[in-house]
Amino acid sequence: ERMQVPMDYPAISVVTCLAGVVNRRAIIQPKARDTNWEVVPSLWGAIIGPPGYMKSPAMQSITRTISQMETEWRQAYEADLEIYETEREKFELRRSAWKDTYKANAKKGKAEPERPEDELDKPKLRRLVWNDATFESMHEGMKEYPAGIVVVRDELAGWFEQMSRSGREMERAFCLQAADGDKGFTVDRIGRGTIHVEACCMSMLGGIQPGRFRSYLVDAVKDGPGNDGLIQRLQLTAWPDTEPDFKYVDRTPNVKFKDLAASVFRKLVELDPGNPTRLCFATDAQELFVDWYTKLQAKIRGD
Repeated sequence: ERMQVPMDYPAISVVTCLAGVVNRRAIIQPKARDTNWEVVPSLWGAIIGPPGYMKSPAMQSITRTISQMETEWRQAYEADLEIYETEREKFELRRSAWKDTYKANAKKGKAEPERPEDELDKPKLRRLVWNDATFESMHEGMKEYPAGIVVVRDELAGWFEQMSRSGREMERAFCLQAADGDKGFTVDRIGRGTIHVEACCMSMLGGIQPGRFRSYLVDAVKDGPGNDGLIQRLQLTAWPDTEPDFKYVDRTPNVKFKDLAASVFRKLVELDPGNPTRLCFATDAQELFVDWYTKLQAKIRGD
């Protein structure tokens, strides 16, 4: 209301970002008894609108929360890194002194001096959000952060164009698998060696203009070469009607609910990806799912 944007913009942004902070930290079991079918709740979302329709500010109002979490992680990492560097210098001095004493004792036939404790582990920067990153960078990120990542693109048009270029087939295949969140991907490079990710997982959110989106949609609609499922991965996509009238609203944000929403993100991102939460449908929801899934399969298999 304060931005005078359709509800679809913040709604798609918030659901996609919630999926992003969960990713492989939880799994869904769609069928009541079939434990083999598991779904990772990663999502791709896109908001569509002409220039000037406040797509980016609407997205930023939601992504600001996860960006703030990353800022806090980076600040904590820098503080830990400073302590680590100081302790590492002390360790190097102790180890150097131990080596000198060891050599001296060896020459004199004396007992070996007590070896200094092991070096401290270097702090690890915690990451969640990727913006403009190469395919290799995202792949390495998923190796480092097995719970998955969130890709936020202010303009999806550039990403689609990148995916459509000749020679980017491997990158496109990688993104298709990462959208599912449960498939492995191996990259072999001279110099970098082999990097294998057991389960690539990526949620993505972005905005795009109608004309640009239409051009990428043509292939999928006409079953052309580009109809490989990339467009279909955008499960949450809306091009909402926008009222022509504009009402100027200047009101203080509701800090109480803003903080409450942020606490939900912070709670979900702390779920343990090593022991993901398993979620099943409630009885009434299971009935809705069976009805929807049966109709969907009939539609897919029919004419």
